[in-house]
This record gives sequence, structure tokens and C-alpha cells, in this order.
Amino acid sequence: MESKRKQSLICLSLWFLFAVSMWMIDCYVKPISTEIICMVFCLVACFQTMWYSYLRKNTPRYPDAIIDKQKCYETLINNTEDTILLLDTKGKILLINITGANRLGMDPDALIGKNAFDLLSENMRKIRFKKFQYVLTQQKSIRFIDERSGISLDQILSPVFDYNGNVIAIAVYARDITELVKIENQLKSARQEAETANAAKSIFLTHVSHELRTPLNVILGYTQILQSVSTLAKEEQKSLAKIHKNVEFIISLIDDILDLSKIETQNMSLSIDIFEFSEFLGYISDIAMMYKQEKGIDFKYHFSSDLPNYVKGDERRLKQILLNLLVNAFKYTQKGLVSLQIVRQEDSILFRVEDSGIGIDEKSITEIFKPFHRLVSQSEGFGLGLSIARHLVEMMGGKLQVESTVGKGSIFWFRIFLEPVETQKTKHFQAKAPITIKKKSEKKILIVDDLKENRTILKIMLAPLGFEISEATTGESALKCIQDGLVPDLILVDLIMPVMDGFEFIYQLKNNYPELSTKVIAVSASTSIASDKAKLFDARLPKPVQKSKLFELIGEHLNIQCQYSGTLMPESKKSDTVITNIPDKQLREQIIDFARHGHITDIKDEIRNLEKNRNFQAFINQIEIFVTDLDFEGLIDYLQKFENN
Repeated sequence: MESKRKQSLICLSLWFLFAVSMWMIDCYVKPISTEIICMVFCLVACFQTMWYSYLRKNTPRYPDAIIDKQKCYETLINNTEDTILLLDTKGKILLINITGANRLGMDPDALIGKNAFDLLSENMRKIRFKKFQYVLTQQKSIRFIDERSGISLDQILSPVFDYNGNVIAIAVYARDITELVKIENQLKSARQEAETANAAKSIFLTHVSHELRTPLNVILGYTQILQSVSTLAKEEQKSLAKIHKNVEFIISLIDDILDLSKIETQNMSLSIDIFEFSEFLGYISDIAMMYKQEKGIDFKYHFSSDLPNYVKGDERRLKQILLNLLVNAFKYTQKGLVSLQIVRQEDSILFRVEDSGIGIDEKSITEIFKPFHRLVSQSEGFGLGLSIARHLVEMMGGKLQVESTVGKGSIFWFRIFLEPVETQKTKHFQAKAPITIKKKSEKKILIVDDLKENRTILKIMLAPLGFEISEATTGESALKCIQDGLVPDLILVDLIMPVMDGFEFIYQLKNNYPELSTKVIAVSASTSIASDKAKLFDARLPKPVQKSKLFELIGEHLNIQCQYSGTLMPESKKSDTVITNIPDKQLREQIIDFARHGHITDIKDEIRNLEKNRNFQAFINQIEIFVTDLDFEGLIDYLQKFENN
């Protein structure tokens, strides 16, 4: 109707302008005859008729059945699945669609004029009236979920304004979301069940880890003790070394499974500390040399001269990354070369492991970082190393990358920032030589563990250091010892024990005897300890116990000065025999070159050639000691002494 009125006004205005124009021309310009005026008016009328005909054809019109917009709106409102109401400012129903009336079980016409709040329970009425008043006063829409009689409704209350901006009514929209809420609740329940199952799995793995580490601690402890016995034959020493290595391999598998569990639960964290980077590199290259000797393939390494001596980072995790990459390189390389390159690049350090092994095809490159994926199904291990290594590199701020060609080999590399540190971290103990206390002291150590085997191993390890050692089988008996007058300088305590565990023991010790300055080292197979509980003790020694780590912690926390009961060369490497017959300088330099590059096979070949001459037997015996221990630095120093003399 509005558009038709506008068109009529426009039409009349145009005719008025046309008539005025014709009159002005006739009066002031040139007289116009009546015939011409009639002809012009007829032409304009024809043009107008054609223009209106065109507009009628191209202007959309309502179907003839819909003669009123109000009926059109009513049809749309009544056919929606949502409830729609229009309430006045008192809450009376002005309009309600059929869907809303059906939900109330009444006829739409019967609801018009009723107060909507009278249809609600008393408690619900108060809650809804507050929301209603908020929309009226604040003139803002609100949205909320209405749950009643097992039905969930997503409701919106919106103000309706007149031309002056005053609220004259409230529009209510309600959509049934009962099924959607059920699906959301099912998803929440499924997620909670998954989280509960994941937590149960983590607890299970932690307990399994503890149960496995306990016997492994005994095996590893006794192998370390027996390895220090000088009367054992060379073959017996080799057998012990194999046992020791295989136990450490089992422990590494356990650690990998636990690390994967930590990644899944997002509990993995880094332990940042200062460590000697040059010593770290020596350890990595020594391990690689052992694999080189076993596989009989070449190994080369290059460490740039500008690498810092001390850095700040997570030594254990970085070691885990590099060993995973190197072990994989040796595992899948049958002949050729494995190389390790560590160089400084501006502020970061590049770590690069390359091999000439079987290589990886394009499809497998995307799969190798997934847990439990192995290139060869018969290969040892669980296939967790690369997955864990990539996650650790990302935690350190880097990205583990790979390039590979089938049949030619693979390259893995990453860059991370390791903050250089000038101050050196004091080391109280070194494991390269037998250790004794410089001056016999009255330091007392209390060992608390419910398993006799674990206590015995610690006692035997500590026996050469001259401590006064006491034992306790439970936390309660340890407290009884202190109550009876024992004042230990250091306590080595297992955390998981019956009756009173290690945490409770330490807590009671600190609360009941605050005057004691006793240092406490937790000896435990548990890999994850809550931060609030970790504050109870001064340090943690993981099981299976490594003797070198035990000595280092004792020296650090008791501030003990130590001396070596010999030079840095073990007694087994010393020889009282004066070696008079030695090979020529060229051969000695050749052996030195082989030692610098870790070519143990070439050194053994030279030894076999020398065995043809019995005069060199004393020299050969001495060289074999260094080769057996993979002590290439010691071998180089030993041979260079002949050059100096």
C-alpha cells in the first residue's frame, strides 16, 4: 500500500510539471494550438501506460492467495518448531504460536490475555519474573537455558520498542534443545571416563615401574659392585658389562613407556640446570663408540671448537634425544657410516645425526613419529623413541626434522638454544678412579628401605668411603632411631614403603625435629613426584642406583672433599714392566689417528699384525687394556708419551 501511494504522488507531480511547462511555453515563448497540446498529452499518456506495464511485469507481487502481510507472518510463526510469544509489560500474552500452545497443552486463542507467569510454578515464577524485569528496565536481551520436566529450552527474551524508543512488549523465543543437551552430556561422560581410564593407566604404569625397578635395582647394583672387583678375569668383566648394559636397556624401555604416558597426560616437564657440555659430548660419543664396536661400522663425529664448556638446559632429556637418534641410526645401518655433528650457529646449537642405512620412504616419514611405529617389525624396542624425541625437542623450543632416501640413508637434525654459562658447577666426585674420603670423618648416614637387598647394595657402595652407616626398615623404625639419639648427617630414604611411606617419614622428621640439619635424599623408582612433595627432600636419586650419581649427590650435600686412591688411570692400566720394544713412529702415529676417529677395528688389525713379533707383547698388552675400555683419550696420551721421551 505504501509503495502504491508513492507511485501515485510521483505520477501526479509529473503531470503537474508537464502542464505548467506547456502553459509557460504557450504564454511566454510561442503560442501552441489546441490540436498540438492534445497530441502531446496523448503521447505522454501512452508512454506512461507503457512504463507502468513494464513496472508491473518486473515488480514482485504477493500471490493472490496472500492478501495480507499479517496472515503471511502468522503462517511463518505457526509453522516454526520454536515457541514464540509476545507479552505486554505486565506479562499478559498478546500472541503465541501453535508450537508454544501445544507445549502448554492449550488452545492458542484460549491463552491470549492470560498472564504468562500464572502458568508457572511459584519458584519458577520468581526466577522468570526477575529476568522479565531485567529486560524491561535494562532494555537488553538475555539468553538462558530453561530446564523443567525433563525438557531443556534455549530461551531468549528481547524488548520490543515503539517509535519513541519505549519498551511496549517482550518477545520470547524458546527452542527445544533436549536432544542436544543429552548428546553433550554423553560426550562429557565419555570424556570423563576416558580421563579416569587414562589416570588409572598412569597409576598402573607408575606401580608397574616401581615393581620392575626394584629387582632391576638389585641386579644393576651388584653388577656395579662386582665390576669394581679387580680380581675378575677379562671375560668375566665383559660378561658383567653385558648384564649391566642390558639392564639399562630394560630401564630405558620402562622410561619410554612412562614418558609416553606423561606426554598423553601433558605432565612432561623439563629440569633445567647447569651442566658441563664438553663432558656431555664425551659421554654421547663414548656410547656411540660402543655401538660402533658391536655393529662393526664406521662412526665419525665433529664438535665445533666454539661450543661452550658449560650450558644451562635439561642434560638428561637432551641425552635421551641424541641417544634415541644414534641408536636408530646404528639399528638400521648394516654397512657404511654413522656420523654425529654438533656445531654452533649464531645463538643456537645444531645437532645432526646422519647414517647410510636403509632409508625411509615418503609414506613412512609421516608415520615414524607416531608411537609404537617401527620401520622393521622384527627390530628391538617399542617404537617410542622418535615420538618422545620430537616432543622433547619441541619442549626445548626446536623442531626435529628429517630427510631420507630409500637405500641411501637418513638425516635427522634440530636446533635449540642452550644458554652458555661461565660459572662452573663444582663436582665433588668423579667416577674415573677409586674414591676415598680425604680425611676420615664421623659423618653418619641412615639408610631407610623396607627391602634388605636395596639397603645392602647402598651399604656396599658406601663402604669404601668410611661413613658410619645405620639401617631402618620402615619410616617408624627410622624415627625411633632418631628418638634414641641417632643424629645422621644424611638420610637415604625409599619413598614407597608399607605402614609409613617416605613422604610421611620426612614430614614427621622435619616437624618433630626442626633443630636437625640432616640432609635427605629420596631414593625411589617413581619417575614423577608432585612439586609440593618434592620440596620435602634435598635431592632425588632414581632407582636403579648409579654409583657415580650416588657419590656426586653425597659430595654435594655433605660438602665432602675427596681424593683419588690413584691417578686417573685405573690400576689395571698401570704396568710396572718397563717397555723397551715399541713399534716405529709411523705405526704409533697411525694408531693415534685411528684412536682420534674411533676406528677400533683398524686398531685391532694393527694389534694382530704386531702379534707376529713377540718382542712387542708388553706393548700390545698395554694397548689392549685401553681398547677393551674404549678409552681412546687414554690411548692417545699413552702413545704420545713415547714421542715426548
